Amino acid sequence: MDKNQIKNISAQLKDIAKDLSFLSRPVYEKSKLINLFPQHLDFIQELQDSDNPLMTNSEDKMNKINQVRHEIIKSELDLSLKGIFEKRLEDYESMIIMMNHYQGPEFFNQCLKLYGSSHEFIKDQNFLNFLNDIDSLCKYENKDIQIIGKDSVDYLQKKINTDFPDAQIEVRPSHSLLSDSSAGRKVLKINIHKNYTQDQLNIFLAHEGWAHLGTSLNGAFQEMHPWLGTWAPSTTRLQEGLAIITELVSGYMTKERWQKIQLRHLATAMAEQGSSITEIYEFICDHQIAPLDAFKLSLRIFRGVPIQGGMAFTKELLYLHGLIDLLKTISIHELTLKSFWVGKMSFNEHLYLSKNGELNKDILLTYFPAQLETQEAILRQGHLIQIAKKNFNFGD
Repeated sequence: MDKNQIKNISAQLKDIAKDLSFLSRPVYEKSKLINLFPQHLDFIQELQDSDNPLMTNSEDKMNKINQVRHEIIKSELDLSLKGIFEKRLEDYESMIIMMNHYQGPEFFNQCLKLYGSSHEFIKDQNFLNFLNDIDSLCKYENKDIQIIGKDSVDYLQKKINTDFPDAQIEVRPSHSLLSDSSAGRKVLKINIHKNYTQDQLNIFLAHEGWAHLGTSLNGAFQEMHPWLGTWAPSTTRLQEGLAIITELVSGYMTKERWQKIQLRHLATAMAEQGSSITEIYEFICDHQIAPLDAFKLSLRIFRGVPIQGGMAFTKELLYLHGLIDLLKTISIHELTLKSFWVGKMSFNEHLYLSKNGELNKDILLTYFPAQLETQEAILRQGHLIQIAKKNFNFGD
């Protein structure tokens, strides 16, 4: 396999991916939100109005995609790897279409293409049984230990320095409006304008630090497959499933957190089936979620789609869909959890690397949380797989 060709195409994919993470920026029709939610006026004023352009010249991006596509076709790479690169190009094309049809039906159509629909599981009794069984593995949140916002930066910095000592990760205050924590390649961000329990911060650490940051760091070190250091929408399902299983296997998952994950999934399904943003907001508030947090979650669910209902930003479904797919993949193919930490990849990409024996041969794995290799963590993972097998009838 031509290493230079792979390196060249990987670099071009990375260049295309730049500026396509626009969905992390909250863009809405502010006048409509103010009419519907005057109680959240101060927060709405901080949002970006949809009258402003989202980003870059999409025509230039499309031209670049077609140029790289031509290079892939001409290359001497094997057909499977060509297919992986082509799928990533199709992902980026979908993102550009979404950007050009923000808050319209075509945005939702591309969401369905990239992230799927709630129809996959929402009426499946086995899915509901699975959710209930997982709850039995979760602990109650200890609310006695509170850490004030600005101290949460120091807490997470010490933790991540211990877990990934040579990574030089910086923990910073977050300016994100819709989430309390997020991760970049070498940055972990936390909202310092609220207080947290120690359990909540440990969940952020596992989800954003160990899973999202860990895979980014490992992907950046891959010499044979540098494309593993670059995000693509098709990697999201595995990434979010990996982050949730990390919370569970580590023992950090609380019943309160698990309830919110289920609530997010159900609210997204309701929006897809016709509920408006006001109905979703009221539904979330009815489940003992603070009003501003309920509003933020409602906005996440309606990113890029009309707030009248009938459409949703279905990426919000991938926390649970990805978890189920990950448990199924580990069980059927007898894989280790560690093998999913090599970079940003989809399930199909992982299967390609596994079949070619490259997960054992050419892949570097520098950053992996030792907490997931304890006897307790291994037992939790085994219990999760048994719960999934029981409810979805896969594996022996």
